[in-house]
Amino acid sequence: MTFPPGVPRPEGLRWQLRAATQSLHAEVDRVAGRYILTDRAGYRDFLLFHARAMPGLEQGCAAALGAEWPGWAARHRSPALAADLALLGSAMPAALPAPPLGREAALGAAYVLEGSRLGNAMLLRQVLAGGDAVSQRATAYLSHRPEGEATGWPGFLARLEAALPDPALWPAAAEGACLAFHHVLAALRQGQAAEPAHAV
Repeated sequence: MTFPPGVPRPEGLRWQLRAATQSLHAEVDRVAGRYILTDRAGYRDFLLFHARAMPGLEQGCAAALGAEWPGWAARHRSPALAADLALLGSAMPAALPAPPLGREAALGAAYVLEGSRLGNAMLLRQVLAGGDAVSQRATAYLSHRPEGEATGWPGFLARLEAALPDPALWPAAAEGACLAFHHVLAALRQGQAAEPAHAV
């Protein structure tokens, strides 16, 4: 988000992460926007891309955050991806490994992972509107919510900022968030090289 001249930028970790990842987020949206979600094959390829990207990031965040964030594993969406792909007749692809993450970088990567749920809600509407009965059943990933999670994105942000109150640690978190977007872009490009026929 850009602000008009003279308008102060909001302060806080969430705004720092948003600013640091703005261009990468836009690039992911641009490349991922080529998938045709109303077409069963296009939707399958979209899920295959996520299945390449998601496990490595989830594992990296779990290794760094599992001890201090009880219930973190309930946020993992790789099992939902596997279930959806099975309904569409595909197996999970080989996951793209993510580099090890320190605590602050993992919190930044978690910001990217959890933020993707917001976009998934909009994408879910596209799949449901497409009219393909099989695709409409294969939406566990797009509709996933952590069990017992009542506060959603605002609750996650509050917890994230409580975990990193010291602004001196924010650059490391921003680095982790950027790393997560680069990981997603690598998975996207790998997937679109493998399944070019169902993207626009």
